[in-house]
Amino acid sequence: MNILNLAFLLLLAVGLSRVLARVVRLPLPILQILLGSLLALPPFGLEVRLDPEVFMLLFIPPLLFYDGWKIPKREFTEHGTEMLAMSLLLVLLVVVLAGYFIHWLLPDIPLAASFALAAILSPTDALAVIAIAQGRLPRHMAHQLEGEAMLNDATGLVSFKFALAAAITGSFSLASVSAEFLLVAFGGVLIGGGLSWLVGKAKQWMTARQLYDPATYVMTILLLPFAAFYLAEHAGMSGILSAVAAGMVQSRVNMLPVKTSTRILNRSLWEMLDYSFNGLVFLLLGLQFPRIVEGALNGSQAAGHGLPGLVFHALAITLLLLAVRFAFVYAYHWSAGYRRRRHGQAAPDAPLPVLSALSAVAGVRGAITLAGVLSVPLTIGDTPFPGRELMVFLAAAVIVLSLLAGALGVPYVLRFLPQGAAEDHEEELRNARRRATEAAVAWLEARTQATPDNETAVPRGQEVAARVLESYRLDLAALVGRDEPARQARRSQLLEATIRLDAIAIRRKALYRLRKHGEIDDQTLQTLIRELDYEEAALG
Repeated sequence: MNILNLAFLLLLAVGLSRVLARVVRLPLPILQILLGSLLALPPFGLEVRLDPEVFMLLFIPPLLFYDGWKIPKREFTEHGTEMLAMSLLLVLLVVVLAGYFIHWLLPDIPLAASFALAAILSPTDALAVIAIAQGRLPRHMAHQLEGEAMLNDATGLVSFKFALAAAITGSFSLASVSAEFLLVAFGGVLIGGGLSWLVGKAKQWMTARQLYDPATYVMTILLLPFAAFYLAEHAGMSGILSAVAAGMVQSRVNMLPVKTSTRILNRSLWEMLDYSFNGLVFLLLGLQFPRIVEGALNGSQAAGHGLPGLVFHALAITLLLLAVRFAFVYAYHWSAGYRRRRHGQAAPDAPLPVLSALSAVAGVRGAITLAGVLSVPLTIGDTPFPGRELMVFLAAAVIVLSLLAGALGVPYVLRFLPQGAAEDHEEELRNARRRATEAAVAWLEARTQATPDNETAVPRGQEVAARVLESYRLDLAALVGRDEPARQARRSQLLEATIRLDAIAIRRKALYRLRKHGEIDDQTLQTLIRELDYEEAALG
């Protein structure tokens, strides 16, 4: 099958999986893996052989870029210690414990390669578990998972890169690796963040000179993660952290109050790409699965491993990952609660075992793990990479088992959480909408009392402004109370549309002020800016 037909078929399968997920009560990633496995079997017999380097370059930069784009910055600041502990200390713990455990289970996999496999198993997939939870996760935990996923994608992949280099070269020095890790990490962040900042400055320069074109800018942003990744790798720095830093900086540039059409186009494109790329990764996992199983069996025949034995090993690794995560989260929150109690502060209401169990089953592995393990080179020089097929099989099996653990465990553990443990995100949205609408009402009242001279000749100008004011008052009454939102205001006249556009600008500025003062987080800001963008687009 030629590459064009293959691309069309895979994208069609991604769309079909979304429809099937509404009928078949299975998590979307598991459904996509099953669909890919079905396409790989007769009578379809679809076979896709992936170049590891191409696969890494194609999927990793945009996925990490969008991770950095979406991470809630306020939660990252407030709970940064917890996120850093989960993404640095926990990753290091997983690499060491799981690395030795894998080598003990399967001596066919060299110790350095075992560490590489453990490193690539450390990143979690927040999107998969949030989809499984269907909005029932406590808000703090959802944000913590998003922040942790973004950071441990980077730290896990960087650790994987070093362990893989040790497996290839056969040499390893902790001191030199630690120093090099800090150098390449800082260099990657600097390159990615700097490049993204320059793109933002170029956007401002072009806008000021009437040279700005939304489509061209969005195409530039589409290429930005690949450019950040490539430039950092070419300079010997971390392309992974470079892509993440570019996304974090660009998320700020994207929310600046210029060119609503650009934000809408940019947002839509990246949501589509994230949806497509994540779906394609799980489909490709399913397509590879029969060949992965066959290769693992062939590679393990000499050691006497059969398929049941390999599945048992994957299950043992998954249980170890769950246990390590549970113990780490429990120890972290226990020590944090102990410190709070010593300072006379209140401890969390939710019981530690429940929170730790929820975090453990929520540590689902996904797209980054698969993309990373498939990037393991096929050969070292002229000899096959030792244990590669086993590594790929174990990583694929752990992904599936962790998805099953999340699908079964998250809904079960959530039943034991107290009702008050879940924060009310809707209340923050409601308060932010109210504050923004109050700012628009104040501006409209001042405008009505002092109409500019150039509008006195416009018939019924005061009446139009009063009508818009009344509409906003109705909206405010709906937001303050618990009734259904007020009816949509009429936008038939040009003057009314102009006043509404000005009022939207006032509301948007009020939201930026709320975010600047830390009264709302990035997630709330992005949600409400999206609403205002679409409202403005509807006015033309």
